[in-house]
Amino acid sequence: MPVLNAVPPRQAVFRWARDLYAQSVDRKDARGFAAAFTPDARLRFGNNDWLTGRDAIEAAIAGFFTTFVDLAHESKGEFLDGDTLFLEAVVTYTRHDRKQVSVPAMTVFRLVGAGDDGRPLADQCRIYVDLTPLYAPSA
Repeated sequence: MPVLNAVPPRQAVFRWARDLYAQSVDRKDARGFAAAFTPDARLRFGNNDWLTGRDAIEAAIAGFFTTFVDLAHESKGEFLDGDTLFLEAVVTYTRHDRKQVSVPAMTVFRLVGAGDDGRPLADQCRIYVDLTPLYAPSA
């Protein structure tokens, strides 16, 4: 288990979040995304059941990434209140039929400190998004 230090300063948390999405999520790197969590972290994506553990998070996100060709997050706001980080975005997905759909999303991380490398670690994450347009039948 990583040694946890205090949650990094506000600007470092925001930089971490931007890097996490640019270098991992928007590159469909499930392992890189999962590395942002403690080993026993919990994640709830939409109305799905809670996932528990970094390995379960990585496996589920890797599976999710296979359901579309590409994605890109456009930040609409970053808010930090104590140990809770709120990220508002518009996510544009490229479906397998090459149609692009954009949906609003909100991700909430509970940060529990930083690992040995100084980067924040989360023990909880909730992703709020309606993926109906992503999986809707082609017209």
